[in-house]
Amino acid sequence: MRITFILPTFARKPIGGVRVVYEYANRLAALGCEVTVVHERWRQGWAQPVVHVREALRDMWNSLSPNRLRTAMKWFPVDSRVRLAILPVLEASRLPPGDVVVATHWTTARLLPHLSPGQGRPVHLVQGYEVWDGTDEVHAVLTLDVPKIVVSSYLAGVLRGLGVDQDRITVVPNGLDLRTFRPPDVERPRGRTVALLADRHQVKGLTTGVAALTDVRRVLPDLTVHAFGFGERPAELPEWMTYHQGLSGNSLVEQVYQRSAVYLCSSTTEGWGFPAAEAMACGSAVVSTRNGGVEDFCVHAETALLAEVGDSAGLAEAVVKMLVDEAFRAKCVQAGFRAVSRMDWATSANSFYRAMQRA
Repeated sequence: MRITFILPTFARKPIGGVRVVYEYANRLAALGCEVTVVHERWRQGWAQPVVHVREALRDMWNSLSPNRLRTAMKWFPVDSRVRLAILPVLEASRLPPGDVVVATHWTTARLLPHLSPGQGRPVHLVQGYEVWDGTDEVHAVLTLDVPKIVVSSYLAGVLRGLGVDQDRITVVPNGLDLRTFRPPDVERPRGRTVALLADRHQVKGLTTGVAALTDVRRVLPDLTVHAFGFGERPAELPEWMTYHQGLSGNSLVEQVYQRSAVYLCSSTTEGWGFPAAEAMACGSAVVSTRNGGVEDFCVHAETALLAEVGDSAGLAEAVVKMLVDEAFRAKCVQAGFRAVSRMDWATSANSFYRAMQRA
């Protein structure tokens, strides 16, 4: 089977949804598929002209050869059998011939109605409910009459609510790299420590998370917070929070997840929720908003504690409960680890492949 994945840009840093695409590309190539991943050249505009020119030229340089592009992918190893390409503009006519075309973001899914028969059958991989860029246009794309592969039951429910037929929806949960995301070999006391993703994107709810942990510190003055992200330290973080910049893989595991008793997810919406699952796999208890995606593995009072979106007081109360009641936290950690230990990329890849065969 010849498969083309479409990504909106060549990612400079780890992004969960992009990682999913490369993971599937590698595994489908190992199954004997001919896989191509296409990206659009940097097109962020002239609001930051120096950045725009620099990154556009970098994409042009990297696109001169597939090997150069593969080497430029610093944060994820791409199988040598996977073809990588950067297109000047994402247009249907520029896509290679194939059997299936998988759009991976609502902006790339706009190309699906314009495919020629020789380019392949359209499939939309839905990894989030991305309505912050404009609801009407996103809904128009999500309701296109093409097969949908969604990563969570929450997203399946969103699509059904928009009128998409159930027989057009296949749920394929993400896997997890349990060789990387794992508890420490020797467990040591984690104390009153909390991990927090400090991402300024509006859906990550950073302000809510900071407010919740500020309330926790009033109750537990010895609280330690390991905030992490890829940009500069967000101005929203108080001085007493430690910020780890640019961590991924083993460094993120060892410096943040394995040292934190609790992981706090304050997002307003999640398609699935990699950091929460990763932290769970590393032995952290999870406190989260009811943001959709994480609720496939975060069950209130069983594997995690949940509060409503935007409820900083509820999140604070849940974090205090996890930090003070060690027996309850241990129960949640054990149940959470059992839940995420069933997440297997090989199983997900096989399910993904079967969904494309049906398409």
